Amino acid sequence: MPIRIAAILVGAWASQTTSFGDAANTNGTPSKYEEPKLLMGTIYAKNSDRQQALFKFKRVATRSGARVNVLREYTYPDGKPAARERFVYDGDDLVSYALDELQIGAAGNVKVQRDPGNPARSALLFEYTKDLASGSKPKASTEALRNETLTADMVAAFLVSHWGELSKGEKVKCRYVVVPRRETVGFTFAKESETTLQGQAVVIIKMEPTSLIIARLVDPVFFTVEKDGQHRVLQYVGRVTPKAKAGNKWDDLDATFVFEWPSR
Repeated sequence: MPIRIAAILVGAWASQTTSFGDAANTNGTPSKYEEPKLLMGTIYAKNSDRQQALFKFKRVATRSGARVNVLREYTYPDGKPAARERFVYDGDDLVSYALDELQIGAAGNVKVQRDPGNPARSALLFEYTKDLASGSKPKASTEALRNETLTADMVAAFLVSHWGELSKGEKVKCRYVVVPRRETVGFTFAKESETTLQGQAVVIIKMEPTSLIIARLVDPVFFTVEKDGQHRVLQYVGRVTPKAKAGNKWDDLDATFVFEWPSR
């Protein structure tokens, strides 16, 4: 199965972060994944003039006690659903992540099984079905939970938490959850360059597979991030969750993902 990294992020919204291998936060303090409560975006063809949207994106976060529920939806311009992602957090810790690949009739999820008495025994429990219509049982696998393990919805906050290192040119590594593969994959982030976007100073952050073998299969992802302020991710170029149809086949799609942040 080819490597498929889902849509990478929804923007940076926190100044202090931890990955979901860290201790739980259940005391009712704000979760870094609660904001933005609403964020929209548009996906365009890579290297296009951005005159025609391929997909629209919407992220909605709601909170009940220490639990934060995040729904991320990808639709065609006419509103037809293409893909859906659902995340549940307990404070700053991931509880579960479900992926519905509506275009191809596939679905999967990962659940975090924690062992408070022995964190080294905490695990990720994966399930994935590539053909829901067949009625076949999902394939399952288990992997040890490691620190700096991220999902698509957690990457932006991860960048903020490591901004000091990245801005100095240091490399930062993580494990990235890939539900269709039922495993995590190693990725490395590093500053690529600094430039301006519409008169605003920005930093380009490159995300690429740590493994040289996987790097031959997956192109790097490039994030355009505010240099100052909240370090919000303004856009990125790379793999997105929806797919592109070529004849009778569905192919992975690398595209330009632009976020529509509200005016400040």
